[in-house]
Amino acid sequence: MKSLTIKNIESIMEGIASEHPQINTVLKGNIWDVDLTKDVSGVYLIYDVSNIAPNGFNGIDYSIDVFLCDNVTEINTATNEVSVQNECSLIALDMMSIFENYNKTSWADKDLNLVLNKTWSIQPFTERFDSLYSGAAVNVSLSTSFGYNRCSVPRVIPISGLFWGTATEKNWGEATAETWG
Repeated sequence: MKSLTIKNIESIMEGIASEHPQINTVLKGNIWDVDLTKDVSGVYLIYDVSNIAPNGFNGIDYSIDVFLCDNVTEINTATNEVSVQNECSLIALDMMSIFENYNKTSWADKDLNLVLNKTWSIQPFTERFDSLYSGAAVNVSLSTSFGYNRCSVPRVIPISGLFWGTATEKNWGEATAETWG
């Protein structure tokens, strides 16, 4: 099984958006990025990995802040705010179902070890940026295994002082000028 990475989270958010017809745009960042794509109509999914920490069970937790929001029209604002908060809260609950049943989705990486921690929360909100937005702020934590193994990152090493080459830990001691020919 593979451990969760930030790149996996990006793919998962894109997968959720492609599966959910109400989500029109996915952004990585924070809620202040909401007006970066003004031509979008419909629900934004904005996410940010806010923390990565050990969980005490030979694994790590990724804390993710998710904002689901939509522009609220200025006419009948109170009614529209409640409608948008309701829809975004329902989308957030759908997301929790997807995380809980991740390996059952058709687009899931079946080798990825992912567990939804049952500490998530959803907070409806209304905020004025350049326009009035309502939605749901979600705090979710995903756990994954982590074996504390180091990865083999290519390194640059000098060969006979003439040129530089790359070697992995596997061939580190075997590197010669012929290796880099």
